[in-house]
Amino acid sequence: MKTLVTGAAGFAGRHLIDCLLSQGHSVTAADLQPPAESYPEGVEAAPLDVTDEQACWEVVHNASPDLLLHLAGFAHVAQAEANPQRCLAVNTDGTRHMLNACLDGHAGTRFLLVSSAEVYGRVAADQLPVTESQPLRPSTVYAASKASAEMFVHHAVARGLHGVVARAFNHIGPGQSDEFVAAAFAHQIARIEAGLQEPVLNVGNLEAVRDFSDVRHTVVGYLACLEVGQPGDVFNVTSGAAIKIRDIVDALAALSTETITVEVDKERLRPLDVPVFNGSGKRLADASGFAPSFDLSATLADVLDYWRAKVAGQPVR
Repeated sequence: MKTLVTGAAGFAGRHLIDCLLSQGHSVTAADLQPPAESYPEGVEAAPLDVTDEQACWEVVHNASPDLLLHLAGFAHVAQAEANPQRCLAVNTDGTRHMLNACLDGHAGTRFLLVSSAEVYGRVAADQLPVTESQPLRPSTVYAASKASAEMFVHHAVARGLHGVVARAFNHIGPGQSDEFVAAAFAHQIARIEAGLQEPVLNVGNLEAVRDFSDVRHTVVGYLACLEVGQPGDVFNVTSGAAIKIRDIVDALAALSTETITVEVDKERLRPLDVPVFNGSGKRLADASGFAPSFDLSATLADVLDYWRAKVAGQPVR
């Protein structure tokens, strides 16, 4: 099966490519920048700026994919707030460009938009775990850009495209940027172990509870969405594991070779943080059987090993 992945050089994109290759897909990997480590053998790389509509059309035309998994976009809330116009151009207009490219001669492509659980915004405690029927109340630029992108999927579905939306909750694993919580902690610990940082772990709000999955399970969930989804379907992709941020810190500290002191850094506190946010994956589980288990310690061990290798200057992937 011919499969096109946008945002292929990103965190989830690289794991998705590994998953696709293991299932025998012929993969075209499209991204603005090539990956730090080369793609696996057999993957065709295609440079792509999703804000360029003509470039989107050319990539889709050349790949002529059976499946298109659209991961390209801003992925960090703070970066989006700092550059809202660019975020909207990439996340919203970029999605629209890819959809239009499919509609222009490739309407048989099954299209998956990887959206975000951020589109739900603030959800009352009695509405948790959040389901796909929850109204969208995006409270950040990033969330608004993803909600708008979802609307363009439905616009394309009305014109004949097989489009599906995956709302991803937090996923962690080796290769994630240290702009995200688990990787930020692991990077600091790796630096402490290497003698590059005092044995003090700087953290933000440790009392927040979030829904975490292993990225290697998450990408399997994306494929499940495409496999069972009907045009216009929306699925949460989550393990359903609601975990306190403090538990991530404690688990990583237990894996370290050093004794570490934890200190709250006010610069790491988010102004719109909510106490608890977790989702229901029942719709996708009922439709496909996708119901991943989540072993926090095992995943965090892989995350920490990744950052140990990176800090030591060893090859990582």
